[in-house]
Amino acid sequence: MFSTLRTRFGIPGVISVIALVFAMLGGAYAASNSSNGGKATASAKAKRGPRGPKGATGPAGPAGPQGPAGANGKDGANGANGANGKDGTPGTAGVDGKSVETAPEAPGPNCTNGGAKFTVGTTKTFACNGAAGAPGTPGAPGTPGSPWTAGGTLPPGSTETGTWAINGSTGDTEGAYAPISFTVPLAGALDEAHVIFVNAGPVTHCPGTFQQPKADSGYLCVYVTIKSGVTFEAIANPGTGVPGANAAGALVAWSVNAEPAAAFGTWAVTG
Repeated sequence: MFSTLRTRFGIPGVISVIALVFAMLGGAYAASNSSNGGKATASAKAKRGPRGPKGATGPAGPAGPQGPAGANGKDGANGANGANGKDGTPGTAGVDGKSVETAPEAPGPNCTNGGAKFTVGTTKTFACNGAAGAPGTPGAPGTPGSPWTAGGTLPPGSTETGTWAINGSTGDTEGAYAPISFTVPLAGALDEAHVIFVNAGPVTHCPGTFQQPKADSGYLCVYVTIKSGVTFEAIANPGTGVPGANAAGALVAWSVNAEPAAAFGTWAVTG
């Protein structure tokens, strides 16, 4: 019979028929119980069975999106200033420097022909004069002798050169002087316009430098190399004290401002 119904209605149809049958049977049962005072009989509540074992923990879910950045906190208060460090121990005072002292040196073992002595502390050095030259050969009768012999003068256009130096101290109230001596004397004195102090050459009538001093004819040019603590005053005629030079030489005058007071240089004069 079931096979016949399945063939006729199919599986869904069979299920529908069975459901209809149970529904009809339920209705008949309810009607048969209505004679019992209309009270329906409640079905007993099903009893809950025991709980099964806990299942395994599932995998972790994906990370959520990053939350917004929090607001910056307030700046902290400044810390207290540290204590000042102690002053260091003062250094030892340096030794005072010593000035150069000059003095004439008489002929003797240090300088056969005399010269000058320079002293710094216990150190001494000497600048010695050269030996006198041999007399020149007399000229032929009727011909004047060479001007370079003793008693002669510097010929026009001929140049002689030399060096000069000074040192002093602030106690020298009258200043310091550097003597210039002409080995071969000039034919005559030079006035103020013909003696020139060259602080940084060359200048007009003094075309040289302190390394190579030069002078035009009829001029004395005094070149300075180094100066410290002094101020140039004048080139003076040692015979009269006025600016210029005499036939034998000149004096370079300086005022002393500070120590060490010193100056060095060269000179050139042309007849």
